[in-house]
Amino acid sequence: MFGLVEFIHLINWIIFNIVIIFILTKKLLLKRTVRRSRIIFWLIIIINIFSATLQIFYLINTDSNIWYQLIADCLGIIGQSALLIGIVWMKLIAEPSPKPRKILVVGAHPDDMEIACGGSLAKLSDAGHTIVGLIVSKGEQGGNSSSRLIEATKSSEFLGVNKVEIMDFPDTRLDQFVSEISRQIEVIVNELKPDMVFTHSIHDLHQDHKAVHDATLRACRNLSTILCYESPSTTKAFKPNVFVNIEQYIDIKIESIQEHKDQNKKRYVQPEQVYGKAIFRGTQAKLEKAEGFEAIRINLPI
Repeated sequence: MFGLVEFIHLINWIIFNIVIIFILTKKLLLKRTVRRSRIIFWLIIIINIFSATLQIFYLINTDSNIWYQLIADCLGIIGQSALLIGIVWMKLIAEPSPKPRKILVVGAHPDDMEIACGGSLAKLSDAGHTIVGLIVSKGEQGGNSSSRLIEATKSSEFLGVNKVEIMDFPDTRLDQFVSEISRQIEVIVNELKPDMVFTHSIHDLHQDHKAVHDATLRACRNLSTILCYESPSTTKAFKPNVFVNIEQYIDIKIESIQEHKDQNKKRYVQPEQVYGKAIFRGTQAKLEKAEGFEAIRINLPI
């Protein structure tokens, strides 16, 4: 007989499955807006699958003890409530900037800006700043260029970068086109009129990174704030003197890097490597986790 209790179990089963479907479709949103999102995501999935399975069990076994059924339902409700509280508690809260700025980020390859300053970019985006990314080459020598461009677009959108422009200079040979790259960067600088620019450091072993550094400094010679970021190929001569606290954004940075699936076998993109670097720079800055930059010059808004 299908009575009130069975009807409640059916409704609960439907609700639990709706939650599972919803969280699967909103996985990226959860990752972008909640700290420790990976843990919370799997807790939501596991608790809802377990709860939905119990509802089916009690629908089939109608002679089971009513108290067991009530306890199971209560545990499901408690679990859902705890997760909701956890999401609210762990939600990223960014203070909007009183003066939104325009920011230009220049990288030699499709994953450079995420690896170097993904946490800072996400934080700046949440504060209301406008961010434009400029990728100088398609990275064809380091992977599948078509895949890398798609991944770069997805990763940038995830971070909150407003626009990404991709040039087509030859990967690994950017040092032969510094003047041409500089002219194209200058066109974008004149259009955007950025208040802040991020680019590669001169203290870098990669010839493309050095070339982009030189080209950016030429193109941005009249701008007041230029910060050089760290890459896996920077040398020990890289001495950051500006730090950004990314304690709340380290997971977002890692997720943005992992969007570059074409590169996911490289050691320096592994989560433990990214965490380690953030902890190291955080220690230098007396913070939990940070990204470090070399200031060519900086205009403090005070």
